[in-house]
Amino acid sequence: MTDNPLVASGTQSPVEHLRALAIDAFPERSALKSTPIGKSLVKGWSQLSDSSGLSPWELASGIGRILKIPVAENLEAADLNSARLIPEQLARSALVLPLNETGGELHVACAYPFIGGGVRRVRFASDRKLKLYIAPAQEIERAITLLYSKAAERQSLAVGSLLFSNEPSKSFEDGAVEESAVVRLAQGLILKAVEQGASDMHIQPFAGGGMVRIRVDGILRRLAFLPGPVVPALIRYIKANSAMDPTSDRIAQDGRVSAFINERDFDMRISVLPASRGERLVMRFLDQNRVYRLSASSFSIAELRAFRRMASNSSGILLLTGPTGSGKTSTLYSLLAELNRVSESIITVENPVEYRLNGISQVEINNKAGLTFAAALRSILRQDPDIILIGEIRDKETAEIAMQAAMTGHLVLSTLHTNDAITAIPRLLDLGIERSVLGEALIGVVSQRLLRRLCKKCRTPVTEPYRREELLFRQVTGEWPGFRSVGCEDCGKTGYAGRLPVTEIIENSPVLADAISSGVSLSKLREMKRGPLTSIAVTAALRVISGGTSVLEAVRVIGTRFWLATAAGFNRPPPSESTLIGPENEMAETSVCILVFARRMAQAEQIGKALEQEYLNGIQAEAPEGFKALLSDTPERCRELIEKNENTTLIVADITPGEGENAFDLLKKLRRDLAWAQLPALPIIRPEDQEVRQALETHGLGDYLIHPVTPEHIAARARAILKG
Repeated sequence: MTDNPLVASGTQSPVEHLRALAIDAFPERSALKSTPIGKSLVKGWSQLSDSSGLSPWELASGIGRILKIPVAENLEAADLNSARLIPEQLARSALVLPLNETGGELHVACAYPFIGGGVRRVRFASDRKLKLYIAPAQEIERAITLLYSKAAERQSLAVGSLLFSNEPSKSFEDGAVEESAVVRLAQGLILKAVEQGASDMHIQPFAGGGMVRIRVDGILRRLAFLPGPVVPALIRYIKANSAMDPTSDRIAQDGRVSAFINERDFDMRISVLPASRGERLVMRFLDQNRVYRLSASSFSIAELRAFRRMASNSSGILLLTGPTGSGKTSTLYSLLAELNRVSESIITVENPVEYRLNGISQVEINNKAGLTFAAALRSILRQDPDIILIGEIRDKETAEIAMQAAMTGHLVLSTLHTNDAITAIPRLLDLGIERSVLGEALIGVVSQRLLRRLCKKCRTPVTEPYRREELLFRQVTGEWPGFRSVGCEDCGKTGYAGRLPVTEIIENSPVLADAISSGVSLSKLREMKRGPLTSIAVTAALRVISGGTSVLEAVRVIGTRFWLATAAGFNRPPPSESTLIGPENEMAETSVCILVFARRMAQAEQIGKALEQEYLNGIQAEAPEGFKALLSDTPERCRELIEKNENTTLIVADITPGEGENAFDLLKKLRRDLAWAQLPALPIIRPEDQEVRQALETHGLGDYLIHPVTPEHIAARARAILKG
């Protein structure tokens, strides 16, 4: 409870209640009774001030006198450490400004100092007793912006010093650098993502702050954890520089920005989406210096020959199918690079144009302006092209124009979203294409997936004792896998580095064309597939045998159908369903792990038990799949536990030194071993360790506990941090 709790009575809205308090405080100001006011507290304060002729601070003083609450003074002097105790989003929605913390009591300035006005949520989030002050709403809004901007700058500087060993902005184009710590942090994160070969970077609300993850070789991995005030500041900066509205956080927005990083040109496509605890941002990196060559795309010799054979046709349509991120666009660009000659006129229509290709005319769809795929294709056909690339066939009109172009002497390349190659045929028929036209115009269909390539520096040959999936692979193919994944520093301990394509290729033939025209069923069409390239599972199995990838990676991408399809392709008896092995579960068995460190393992165990009980009481709402406390009594063991449990969300660290060491040295050891993980932390320190306390506050860790404190209190605070 607060030391001065106020509970609003009656059914009045907060603004009407505020008016009633102002009338009690200033009965001589008759205009207060008739002033029209809306529902917004900010506007309400302003309207009451204007109509009464009182300054906002005079109005606050009078209302405070009625409520027996002091008026807040010097809001600009709010303590930066207090910003960690209340998320910025909550501070803004409740119009509550954290001022400072004294003796375990948090002093806050409120525009509406009542339990129903957001005070209860603030008290829960901070896990502190509250001392309430009153201040005008508009002044609190300005002070919140100032406080959290300063906190974001300081914490951005601290996060940047941990993440980056040198000045990140030096690798950006001259003139793009500013002095702001938030700017340097944004540039540093982008640089780090590019250096690790990321295709995307995700920033999302997480455990009272924000998690930054990057997608490398199709898999998300954690890059950093950002303290709460840093996240909105970082997202606002990125939005402001990518043609989005940085002041709007309630609508989805899309933007783009170009940058010169490490001697390479990048286009970055950015999407921002409002989420329950703040905005979520995804940035896609498009390397404009990338060179597309079919021969450098890791296709097998047989696949290359099939591609070139199909692309040698002067007319007809060649389709690539597969899910998003399966490399369809890259393969089409590689084909265009081989077809791009002075004698050929090539035009593409894309949504959007991702990579700029020299010598090729590229048209970007603009639905708002009426430039749809169909409209662009009609105009393109009047431009006398030889080759046309259509980014995607998704509707009847586009499909019909594409087929018309294929039938009138143009080579058409496009993509289609289907699960396999043969399904493209009934999909186009569903879009209204006539059977006879499809049978004549279709050149072929390629279904493509990308498998992670085993790291050549750490992979190891498959030997006894054999793993379950290796034994099952031997059963369905008659062959042993070539290598196993291990993991090393070069591949980020994943066991994989880079990706390679696997395909299912169906080339049209007179027999297949007749079958399409005569209306043969899909099951009959599947039976007509012949040859080593007509099964994506068999292609993947051959990659496993040659040592390019692992069994579990093939199962991860293709699914459990890999086993039955591979057995059929190798003419082996199908395995029983009870023996099938599903995709490797790369997540831990629990959805939330909290790392607990204490020099005395008994103390760590007590905290762990309290955390598990707290999970049953409340954390379960945030972690429905389970919870686990990871216990350690050495910094080195802490690092090992985090590396093995990527879903670790919080570090609870008791900085009570062991025999023969001091607290500050212990803190330095923990920082050295755990800073890389960039996880939120809840330190517990002794009252006499002032040097430790100063170091924590310097690095933006203003949220800590001071002994004596019970394991139950620690667990409750951990729950509040997780809830954000």
